[in-house]
Amino acid sequence: MPMILHRAAELCFQLDQAQSIEQVRASLERAAGVFGASFFFVVFRSGKSIAPPTQLVVTDYPKRFQRYFDEQRAIEFDPIVMHALTVTGAFRWDGKYRTDRELALQRECIACGMEFGFSCADSGPDGSQLLLCFCGNQPISPQAGDWEHTASASVMLASIAHRTLARIARRGASSALTGGSKLTVAELQTLQMTASAMTAQQVAALLGVKPVTVRYYLARAAEKLGVGSGREAVAKALESGLVDTRSFPRVGFSESASAI
Repeated sequence: MPMILHRAAELCFQLDQAQSIEQVRASLERAAGVFGASFFFVVFRSGKSIAPPTQLVVTDYPKRFQRYFDEQRAIEFDPIVMHALTVTGAFRWDGKYRTDRELALQRECIACGMEFGFSCADSGPDGSQLLLCFCGNQPISPQAGDWEHTASASVMLASIAHRTLARIARRGASSALTGGSKLTVAELQTLQMTASAMTAQQVAALLGVKPVTVRYYLARAAEKLGVGSGREAVAKALESGLVDTRSFPRVGFSESASAI
């Protein structure tokens, strides 16, 4: 067995045993070294089997790049993410940057020591998705034939990372649901729509009630969640995962995007 596959198999075992985000981070940091990369990024978006919806991001990308990515809303045009939505398996970043905005993003990658990279996309039977990336300032697998082994190793890691993060997300979702088990369906719907920046009038129209009833739902949710106002109830619901306004892959690196 090629050395890179042997070392990836060892890391897969460690990753499969991980019980926390920090343990996942430690395993992927070691994986970056195995691939000759400097940085890693992984995003997991839950499928239908996990409720409420959960999205986890773990990365050690430079803070400068994270700020640029968020400020430019690069998630809307990043060719790596766009390509990952159409394929499964490993692919290089070479030749993916073409438009002016994409090339500007590539220049920022280069300035941050992230010129060379590759990604691996994985999907689950319940619709869950995972994207795993490694990058650095040196070519990865530059020798002929090396890429095949690197790709195989990354597919193994992505599959195990997907399973591990799904397990962690499922545990977190279970805790969140326990905390919100006293909320009614109407209260949860009101929290969800209010978190999505809808007004009381808009929520009322969708629920078929009066705006005063919407405010009542928020007040009841606040009481049940142990906070003092409807606004605090929405914040608590978002923090605990009871509601989720995001859709994959619309996630950046800010705290509101659950970057870890």
